[in-house]
Amino acid sequence: MNCPSCSASLHQAGRTYKCETCDGAWVKSEVLVPLLEQSASALIELPWEPNTENHVRACPECDAKMETVKLGTVALDRHEPHGVWFDHKELAALLGQAKDFRVGSHEEVHIGILERLAGLFK
Repeated sequence: MNCPSCSASLHQAGRTYKCETCDGAWVKSEVLVPLLEQSASALIELPWEPNTENHVRACPECDAKMETVKLGTVALDRHEPHGVWFDHKELAALLGQAKDFRVGSHEEVHIGILERLAGLFK
């Protein structure tokens, strides 16, 4: 995979893929929520919002055009089936806001846990 920002090769770094040149990070869709839940120490929901930035970047996995979105105060590039691109310091900023995405009521948390367990034991 290549960096959507500078075209350098991405290298796996833990649960992310890192660009050594521009310090960006690619986080696969299935990794993002668990990564943020670990940071928040709680179940979370991601309130994706559209963003009006007019740059276009290609998904590092399939070269499809990514959409620009906002999550909290962070503007990101996202290709829903594959993942999210984080420019330098954006991942750290989002991890710092992870607690803002907590699931609301205790009932919702209970249902969320049961749904996740059911998904593991299909």
